[in-house]
Amino acid sequence: MDFKIRKSNLENIKEIMESGLSKHNSYFDSFLEDHIIKSNHYEILDDENNIGYFSIFEENLLTQFYMKDEYQHLSQEVFDKVRRYEQVNKAFVHTGDEFYLTHIIDYSRNIEPQAYFFKDSKIEIPKDKILSDFSYKLATEQDIDIIKKHSGDFFDDVIEQVKKKQLYMGYKNNEVVSFGIIEKSKLYNNVASIGMFTASDKRKCGIGRNTLIHLKEVCYKNNIEPIAGCWYYNHNSKKTLQSAGMIGQSRLLVAKL
Repeated sequence: MDFKIRKSNLENIKEIMESGLSKHNSYFDSFLEDHIIKSNHYEILDDENNIGYFSIFEENLLTQFYMKDEYQHLSQEVFDKVRRYEQVNKAFVHTGDEFYLTHIIDYSRNIEPQAYFFKDSKIEIPKDKILSDFSYKLATEQDIDIIKKHSGDFFDDVIEQVKKKQLYMGYKNNEVVSFGIIEKSKLYNNVASIGMFTASDKRKCGIGRNTLIHLKEVCYKNNIEPIAGCWYYNHNSKKTLQSAGMIGQSRLLVAKL
């Protein structure tokens, strides 16, 4: 096959990316999504027909690879060239992306787990796990300083996230005890990543769980499916997500190429 590769942008590959994402058997969260969006994007062309694409983050991290069904019999040949672009030496791959994952397995020297991706089990939370004295509100500009003070660098851009109405404040007996975030996906329709931060002296008493339960409720009221993610070795975060009814449906892997 005489194919060529052309540097492109997110807008030009949007249609074929949506086609590839629609074939995944699970969602990935905002962490991987942000890496994909900030990547350099390339079109794979047969003459001038777009038959696939791939994306590279900060020159060395491959974040996406996809080809249309009718060209997938040539995908190993193409991937062998893709992995040599820029300075690629590793890859992020979502286990829900079977096509990309198989190529990583073919060419990787080492694969390790990076993160869990969770979906909501929709199992009812026992009533004794729901805090009766816990309340919440949408964060405002007046809350920015207190969020920064208590959450450190947990949130990427507090000012912008408050402006976008993504951050929430959790209260117990009128004291601020937690912060929550809902980040609507830029790649999936009606999907959002949820996450929370609990004040250091208020942990292990159900506040994180109740913060996540509230965030799920906000999502469902707006016809949005909540998902979440956490670092693979953050066992406390994993337990908190599970206690809020979330289940680890898939994984993010990091592979050396």
